[in-house]
Amino acid sequence: MNELVFPINDLRAKIEKLVALHQQLKKDNEQLYVDNESLQKIINEQKVTIESLLNEQKFTIETIEKHNKELIQNQSEEQTKIVSDTKQRINELVQEIDNCITLLK
Repeated sequence: MNELVFPINDLRAKIEKLVALHQQLKKDNEQLYVDNESLQKIINEQKVTIESLLNEQKFTIETIEKHNKELIQNQSEEQTKIVSDTKQRINELVQEIDNCITLLK
């Protein structure tokens, strides 16, 4: 009967070890589920933040493009005015030269 006690004790020790390992794995698994849930929340928050930043960036780009178009249009209008003023001044100078030539005759 002594021959059976040793294998039974050995088997009992192995079963207890397996039970302990199983319980530890269950705890680890539960912790992984908690960690996973936490990480999913973080991911969702980051998605919202990214979407918000993208919308903000899009708005900023649209605003800059609008401002750029306004600047280009203003610059074009300024150049047109400068050209017009220059032509007018040239015409005045030509008229004055003509008057001087007439007086010289």
